[in-house]
Amino acid sequence: MSVSEPSQSGSLFLCITFYPTERMANSVLRLVSSFCSMVLDDANVSSRFYMAAHELAENIIKYSSGPKVSLELALEETESSCIMKICARNEASPERLREVEKRLFELKTAIDPVKHYDELICETAMMEGVSGLGLARVRAEGGLDVDYKIEGNELTIIAHAPVKRWRGDEQLEG
Repeated sequence: MSVSEPSQSGSLFLCITFYPTERMANSVLRLVSSFCSMVLDDANVSSRFYMAAHELAENIIKYSSGPKVSLELALEETESSCIMKICARNEASPERLREVEKRLFELKTAIDPVKHYDELICETAMMEGVSGLGLARVRAEGGLDVDYKIEGNELTIIAHAPVKRWRGDEQLEG
């Protein structure tokens, strides 16, 4: 089952569109870090989502063929659950999209994300300049699920996981 993209009607939502440069990404990641630490009670969970945002930002900058990229965060709350989502969007060449679709499909369908990550480490160890490990790390080390969508030349990658229910009133009092 595929999870939907973050919705702006979520409990909390942040969308950042920026030029794909490392300098811009560093500023965006500081904002992501602040957002995560503010809305997530658990520092470990917050660091996992920050790591995912870092890997996604690195990918959208490295592989974007368009002038702008975006990163969205949403904490979506229902009566019974709370899900944190990070969504990255960029444009890419048809060749890059074919390659990334293959990798993302393998990642998404891997029964054991840690084993898949270990296999990728072995596969890419001797390749110069290419690792392809970032998104596998999000699943293996971060424990987040990864979904993706390709429409035309736009790639959307969504990393998500259930999180403990956020109680905004308690956060604001401290």
